[in-house]
Amino acid sequence: MPIDIQHVFAEKGVEVITIPMNRTVFQPHKSLEHEYDWIFFTSVNAVKYFDFTQLNQQAKILAIGNQTTKTLQELGYSVDFQPKEGFSEGLVEEWLRLVGAKQRVFWPHSFQARRVIYNALARQGHVVLEQVIYRNEFFPEDQARLQKLIMNETIDYVLFASPSAWTSFSKTIRTFKQLPENFWSQLTIAAIGPVTARVIEKEQHVAIQPDIYDMPHLYERLLMEIDQENDGSL
Repeated sequence: MPIDIQHVFAEKGVEVITIPMNRTVFQPHKSLEHEYDWIFFTSVNAVKYFDFTQLNQQAKILAIGNQTTKTLQELGYSVDFQPKEGFSEGLVEEWLRLVGAKQRVFWPHSFQARRVIYNALARQGHVVLEQVIYRNEFFPEDQARLQKLIMNETIDYVLFASPSAWTSFSKTIRTFKQLPENFWSQLTIAAIGPVTARVIEKEQHVAIQPDIYDMPHLYERLLMEIDQENDGSL
């Protein structure tokens, strides 16, 4: 979380504790051919780990989310198309309406990436060239920090920016024979978007979700919730 946002939370009496539920790790991979029409960047991390010597300068660039687009632009690359929806299902629907002829799509992504994009495009006859360039790992030291936090502190809110973050959190919860009293009843869960929320809601209730699926709007939505709770307690 950016320092300036942490200060805003602190002004409202909220202490922010950041524990990575996943750290990204480079995944060794082979170079791919340059013959493709589109390249899909579906996260900031995909941009971070991509080898831009593989970029076909004639290919069009698609980016999911404002942050991914911003990161590409800061590197000097123009984004040809950014779907309104910041998740794979929305990307597929909007992009299929945009293109006509069959396309060759290069999709660099994480080891844990969902198969929505590949399956949907392949069904429509498009060629999807995949490259796994990074993976998410829940480090033992991060799990130990989370276990200690759960046992020793009261947690009021928890924010999840991906399904895999929830998976790591849930995995840690299952290591406890007994959770602190009222752990779930006093915990408010916030999810960045519908994909993450659907995974969480298989186990727990999601109370907060922004209309625009990125971290700045998730922070904004949580701050609104805190203001409402503070006003209600006056």
